[in-house]
Amino acid sequence: MRSLYMFVGGAIATLLACGTPGAGQAQDVFPSKTITITVGFPPGGNTDVIARIVAERMEAALSQRIVIDNRAGAGSTIAAAFVARAAPDGYTLLTGSPSTNAIAPNLYTNLPYDSLKSLIPVSLLVNGPVVLVVNPALKVSTIQELIALYKREPGKHNFATGGNGTHAHLICEWLMELTGTSIVHVPFRGGGPALQAVLAGEPSMIVDNLPTALPHIWAGRVRALAVFSAKRVSVLPDVPTMVGAGYKDMITDSWTAFYAPAGTPPEIIAKLNAAAVVAVRDPQTITKLTQLSAVAVGSTPAELDALTRLEYERWGALIRQRKVTVN
Repeated sequence: MRSLYMFVGGAIATLLACGTPGAGQAQDVFPSKTITITVGFPPGGNTDVIARIVAERMEAALSQRIVIDNRAGAGSTIAAAFVARAAPDGYTLLTGSPSTNAIAPNLYTNLPYDSLKSLIPVSLLVNGPVVLVVNPALKVSTIQELIALYKREPGKHNFATGGNGTHAHLICEWLMELTGTSIVHVPFRGGGPALQAVLAGEPSMIVDNLPTALPHIWAGRVRALAVFSAKRVSVLPDVPTMVGAGYKDMITDSWTAFYAPAGTPPEIIAKLNAAAVVAVRDPQTITKLTQLSAVAVGSTPAELDALTRLEYERWGALIRQRKVTVN
């Protein structure tokens, strides 16, 4: 009888062990299914292209499939809200940018999320130079000459952007604030139409991402007067930075980064960060990014958090000071 009790007791113990997660069977190891990276802009734009380049290499680092989900609209807040609501399990990420994580939250009221609390940083992927160009018909050769022209003729000249509240728009507002100039804003439906208008001569100035403007600079269709990077860019060695031209602290890049929903476990963030850093610093990835004039970074989450907060405060203060709206 005793041997029967021992047999039954052992059988029950075995069944309990097999039915208890983590005891008789291993927990799923992240990642065990497809990861989705959400982009708040249409396919084909700089942010989308960079996300796809990095995701391709991250697939190999994580041994898991990654798909890109484009959810454009409302200043990229649709995509950010979607990720903020997603399960904090590492399987849904947001492709962030100055517009998405620092500007839009300060422009749009009643957002269903707090961009600084609902999203947590994974890694800064790249920095992309921003350049100020003018139509050659404007007859200025330096940024100093351009500012002097704007001061002599306030309200007479125009600048184009891809819309109210865009990164480029705020950079131009910042320029006016620092230089005491008055330039008329002409918003277009997207950066492409805005650049085409400048190529045609009206408006005469635009601040644009370097990859978009570079072919036209090389062809002589527009003239580059300054970049907003901390250092001169290799493809335009003769074009000064705004700081070098005498405008202290006027540094901003069109950066791209990955974020996850708040509450994502630290160990998953660490694994995603490691994969993103490996992906961005891979020689083949660097070659592809260089063709977009993007500088590979691969930061820690803490470094991205500091950048996000700096940009959030900077653009928020400027938006309030200049009374910028999306209307």
